[in-house]
Amino acid sequence: MSIASLDSAKRDKTATDGRSGVIDIGSNSIRLVIYDRASRTPATDFNEKALCGIGRALATTGSLDDDGVECAMAALARFRIIAEARGVKRLDVVATAAVRDARNGNEFVARARDTLNANIQILSGEQEANLAAVGVVAGIPNADGMSGDLGGGSLELTPIKHGHIQKGVSLPVGPLRLMEMSGAKLDRARALTDASLSEVKGLDHFRGKALYAVGGVWRSIARIHMRLTNHPVNVLHQYAIEREAAIAHCEFLTGRNKRTLEAIFEESRKRAETLPYGAVVLERVLKATRLEQVIVSSYGVREGVLFSRLPEEVRALDPLLTNLREWAVRFTREEGLEEALFQWSAPLGAGETPEESRIRRAACILADAAWRGHPDHRHEQIFEATLHGNLTGIDHRGRAALAIALFHRYIGNDKTPSRFEALSALLGPEATAKAVNLGLGLRLALNIAGTAAPVIAQTALKVTAMQVSLQMPRALQALCGEPIERKLEDLAEAMGKSPRIELR
Repeated sequence: MSIASLDSAKRDKTATDGRSGVIDIGSNSIRLVIYDRASRTPATDFNEKALCGIGRALATTGSLDDDGVECAMAALARFRIIAEARGVKRLDVVATAAVRDARNGNEFVARARDTLNANIQILSGEQEANLAAVGVVAGIPNADGMSGDLGGGSLELTPIKHGHIQKGVSLPVGPLRLMEMSGAKLDRARALTDASLSEVKGLDHFRGKALYAVGGVWRSIARIHMRLTNHPVNVLHQYAIEREAAIAHCEFLTGRNKRTLEAIFEESRKRAETLPYGAVVLERVLKATRLEQVIVSSYGVREGVLFSRLPEEVRALDPLLTNLREWAVRFTREEGLEEALFQWSAPLGAGETPEESRIRRAACILADAAWRGHPDHRHEQIFEATLHGNLTGIDHRGRAALAIALFHRYIGNDKTPSRFEALSALLGPEATAKAVNLGLGLRLALNIAGTAAPVIAQTALKVTAMQVSLQMPRALQALCGEPIERKLEDLAEAMGKSPRIELR
């Protein structure tokens, strides 16, 4: 089944009716996420976590923390009421390292089951590793390297080869457990982490690939790095940090005390306590594996639970394009516009890579999505929606290119936000120019006859070394006027060519 042929009616059939919820009972946090439905691109209806720390002192006592258990039961009681009030049709509850390792884990599960009135699955280390990797692939289909899910009590490492998940392992080096086992000594925590990693075979096979970082502590580490570097795309999903920069950042964080992390980086007290140990684990994993890049995945075990329930043909869909088409169905004025614009804009994509072609198609899908907005603000609305929207299957360079293209589709060449300088630095001059040209081209196409896809399809864009030509049938000559001429001139000027209208 091709993505392009998947119509809106078929897309609706690929989703499970009704809201779905997942509760993840971890060593440090307990979280409820409610999704609008189980689909390739589910929207989050509700998302809340409680930092209970049930795995605190587990390594020395062998049992779940009493205060943490009471905190957990209070959170689960709240989550049950919320799930029922939101009309959740299916609630999956999973428990991870702390519960499976604690001698009173079964007692906790029995009590939690009564509190929630729902079954609870205690995941094995291998199951947890697999679900985390499934979640990574759900959000980053072409992932190639290693999924790393850092929870409070354990680290799950799972090889992923171009989206195909291999068998993973679970290591007892979560921040809560490391704090306890090391006596709150970071040097000792490094040694313990190295000892666990040394037992995993084949870590040297990942040189040059990426670590897909899952888990709240690693997301906090990435968020701090994003702030310190003034990164222009304020989205954690697929935020990338190169190897040496990531190691240096981890060393920087381990040199800061809890009070500094709370005050300067606005981390909560409980998160600030565990963050240096998460940095230790990240540093040691990078050094043990020679992975060249850290890429944050906002998707993990919870999304893995949801994604694993979908039919294979739905899982195979492109998450970005599927999501944008569902958006366009609600806001685009005419069917068939995507394909007409994609074919029409092909000369602007000469020599493009498959990923650049995919981003161009994404721009064509959204080219009419902001038409209901105020004319003075459409360009900013669509810019923000694409640059910082809840999208998956797109990295930060892709977001920047898409946002710049759609900005110019609505505003032309008249205004350029100062923030484009940072985005241009992220993209590079050639990719930035392509994005601007695409936006100006879509602006021209959509002014030929509005959103009339059949009319757009009768025209063509031709790009030569010296000229940009708009080719039109003589029967449509009346469409050529000052608005079209001006927009063609804008495109030609941006490309350093002369404009021409050719009647056929």
